[in-house]
This record gives sequence, structure tokens and C-alpha cells, in this order.
Amino acid sequence: MKNQNPILHTPEGVRDIYGSEFVQKFELQQLLYHVLAERGYQGIETPTFEFFDVFSREVGTVPSRELYKFFDKEGNTLALRPDMTPSIARAVSKYFHDDTPIRLCYMGNTFINYDKYQGRLKETTQLGAELMGEGSAASDVELLSVLVEALQAAGLKEFQVSIGQVEFFKALLKEAGIGSEAEENLRQLISDKNRFGAEELLEDYDLSPSLREIFLEMATLSGTTEVIEKARSLTDNPDALEALSRLETIYEGLKEKGFERYITFDLSMLSKYKYYTGIVFRAYSYGYGEPVAKGGRYDTLLSHFGRQLPAVGFAIVVDQLQRALNSSGVRQEASGPDGKRYLTFALTKGRLAKKTLELLEKVGITCEEMKDPDSRKLIFVNEDLKLKFFLAKGPDVPTYVEYGAADIGVVGKDTLVEEGRKMYEVLDLGFGKCRMCVCGPASAREKLAHQEQIRVATKYPDIAKDYFYNQKHQTVEIIKLNGSIELAPLVGLSEVIVDIVETGSTLRENGLEVLEEIMPLSARMVVNQVSMKMENERITKLIQELKAALS
Repeated sequence: MKNQNPILHTPEGVRDIYGSEFVQKFELQQLLYHVLAERGYQGIETPTFEFFDVFSREVGTVPSRELYKFFDKEGNTLALRPDMTPSIARAVSKYFHDDTPIRLCYMGNTFINYDKYQGRLKETTQLGAELMGEGSAASDVELLSVLVEALQAAGLKEFQVSIGQVEFFKALLKEAGIGSEAEENLRQLISDKNRFGAEELLEDYDLSPSLREIFLEMATLSGTTEVIEKARSLTDNPDALEALSRLETIYEGLKEKGFERYITFDLSMLSKYKYYTGIVFRAYSYGYGEPVAKGGRYDTLLSHFGRQLPAVGFAIVVDQLQRALNSSGVRQEASGPDGKRYLTFALTKGRLAKKTLELLEKVGITCEEMKDPDSRKLIFVNEDLKLKFFLAKGPDVPTYVEYGAADIGVVGKDTLVEEGRKMYEVLDLGFGKCRMCVCGPASAREKLAHQEQIRVATKYPDIAKDYFYNQKHQTVEIIKLNGSIELAPLVGLSEVIVDIVETGSTLRENGLEVLEEIMPLSARMVVNQVSMKMENERITKLIQELKAALS
């Protein structure tokens, strides 16, 4: 029977926790807190909401549009905390004026207003530690050691702590003289491991070949200590070399504690939190595409609150850790009899799947089951190589990859941009080439030139909105359609359309033409973030083999 009382349901992104799940989460929080307390970290509790300026753009936390903001009776703008660290920094600046270092731990809920239908919790519980007043590599080693010990104590058996170095990137940026807007774009491209996107962006800058190459290599510099050696061979920038030496010192400290098997390095890891100044790190385990813990060094954050104090910290996302602990059974099911895990591919149905399979055959990967036209299987297996394949509609492929249902996906660039999912975009496969364009009758060209308010029909509302609002700065009314987009201007529903153009024959037959080009498109290979860390050797080898085949 349909529920007649909608207020019984929670809003999107928040949920009720009860019964055995509540008990498990409560016991996990207590266990983690005791691990931190036993290592000398005292508890602190800060308010659930603060003045907006505590989390403002200048501080460098999440974007303003993702904050839950409201007003008090005096008209002050307040915000639910999206991140615990700025609140801790404010409290330390106010109350802690005695001897350093200061060791604090905390537990509380954070709130981020993610876009709808992302399937991500908007309220999560974080438990973390902060070490303030100590700027040495030894303090980085201490925090990372405490994180590893906490995850071990929680019962997590398979995880990797991946460490990046913001100072390395900043040193190269300073040498290149790249401005803030381009820096933001480059940071995002490198973080997404999108080497070809970074290559296109850097074409506009007069950089030395060696400097250009190291920016591009950053997208792929991920693995064990050989990453540090390779990066060192690519630059003579003294500040960049010093940042790499810091990573080496940290690794040696962790090795002395016997934690080296949990540690990898990733120079493409550049956090969206601008307050990080040195190392950044994330802990990954099987179960989902999000890290179970994240942290880094933030030596200038306290200066926003009137205190100069170096600091390093981490936050364990309790909800993600709980998910990872509960996914051990799924992990075993995803493994073969020898314990080796299957890698799963999600391929876009139709021509892209056919082209992808042809490319995979060039590197020795086949799946005979998929060649049977009468097969009604949904999942196809290559037992020898421990690979699984399935076919999906284009818009669903990024979803399967983001959530870890597939490790690797092949999908069009148009779908990636429209869906906006979190994953690594590692290869431009070069086939399925076409363009995203603004199309319409020739008479609409003048309306575009004069930026008149017009209607735009499209299957890609986010791409259309970004193009008209953020690139052309033109106000338009966007209408989402699912069928034949070319029909819209013919029947007067819209002046123009935004759609994919391959040959343009359908446009010409209906008296339409390409008016403006938004972006070139082609098939891309994407990888789940956790899979890239946990199965780095296998996936990196595959990427290198495919690159060689494409070249």
C-alpha cells in the first residue's frame, strides 16, 4: 500500500540508523576513539554550525554552493560544518596557548549538499586526529602511523594509504607562471588522471619541454617508491626536489614501523581543499569509490584565525569504513578460486563495445563468450585472465564505475561530462569521434551572436547550461528532451538544440546546420578510484599496453 504520509521519509542524502547497524557503528566509533586516546590525543567538540566565514572560499574548504547556509536573528550567515578541520583550527586559535605540540581528536557529523541523484550521503560521521605545532616529517609519520593503526584495529585487512605532495605541484606551477584560473583547471585534470586533457590545456602556454612533460607525467605518477625516483629524474626545481625528499623521509619512517605494505604514492592527488600545504593522503579499501579516510598537512590554515601554527591531521569517514568492513564477503565473491580478484569492465552497448573489444584483442584480452550472438548472459567471464565484462547503456557506465560495480569502463566523453561522476579518466581511445554542437536553422545564428534569450532543447542539459552560462554568458531557457532532438526547432519548441553531430546528414536533411561547436568527443576509458589504488599494478599495466596499441 502506498505510504500516504511523505514526512515519514527522510530527505535525500540523510538516513535513519537503528538496530544492529547502530550498534556496529557505535562500537566502531568507540573503538577508534580509544585508539586515538591511547596515543595521547585528547577529545574536543566544536559546534555543528559556525559562522559562514569559517568555511569561506578564502579558507579553502568545499565550494559555497555545497554548504548548507542559513541566517540567525541578527542576520549573520551561518553554515553547517562540511569539514571538521577549520572548526578545530578556530578553536585551537582561541583556547590553546600553552605548550606545543597539541594533539586533539574529535567525532562528529559533517554536512555537504551534493547534487541530487549522486547516491552519496549528505550527512556523514567523521572521527579524526589533529597534530598542531609540529611541522617536521616525523609528525607526518606519526599521524599516518596512527591512521594505519586505527584502520587495523577496526578490522580492515585490505587497504592502501595513498600519499601525494601539494608542494611538488605548487613548485612546478610557480616555475611555469600559470595563472589561478588555469591552475584550477590543471589541478582538476591531473587529479582525474586526464593526461590528454592536461596536454590540451598546456598547449596555450610557452613551457619548456621538460616542464610540460612533468605536468603530464603527474597524471600517471602513482605506485610505490619508484614514483619518487621517476619524478626526481624529471625536474631540477629545488623546491620540487625538496618536496620529493620529504616523501622519501616519510616513507622511511613508516617502513621502520613496518607499515610500508600499506603505503603508496600518487603525485596526481591534489585535494580540492585549498588549505593543504604539504602532503595529502587518502586511505582506500574495497567496497565503494570513496576513500575511508583523508587528510594532509595544513601549515597556514590557523593563520585565518590569527594563529601561526603548522599542523597535520586526518579524518576517518565512519560510514565509509563501516561499508568497507561489511563488504569483505563481496570481495571474496569477486575473487577467483586462487584468491586473485576479477577485474570487471563495463562497456557501452553498440559500436563502442565492438570497438573496445577489438582494441582489447590487440593486447591479448579476449572474451569468447561475448562473440556468441545468441547468448543471453548478462556477465561474461575470461577465467584465465580473471576478467569480467558486461554491457550497459552509456549513461549507466559511469555510475557502475563510480560505485565500484565495475573497475573499468568505456564510455563517450559526452556522457562523462553530463553525468559528472567521480572517477579517473585515463585514456582517450580515439574512436567514436564526433562533436557536441549548437545546431539550428541559419536564422538562429544572429540570435546567438547577439546573445538573445532563446530556448535550447537537448539531451544534455548540464553541458548546455555550462556552455551558455559559464562560457558564453548568455541567458537561455533549457528544455530537456529524450527523443529526436532535431524535431524541436522544426516545430517551434526551441530556437536551437545542443546535440552530438557525427556527419551532420540528419541536420542537413531537415534544414538545420552546426552553428557553434562546444567540444570534440570520443570514447574514453575510466577507472574506479579505489580500484586504481588497490589494483594499481594490473590496471597500470593494462593502460600502458593500450597506449602502445593506440600509438
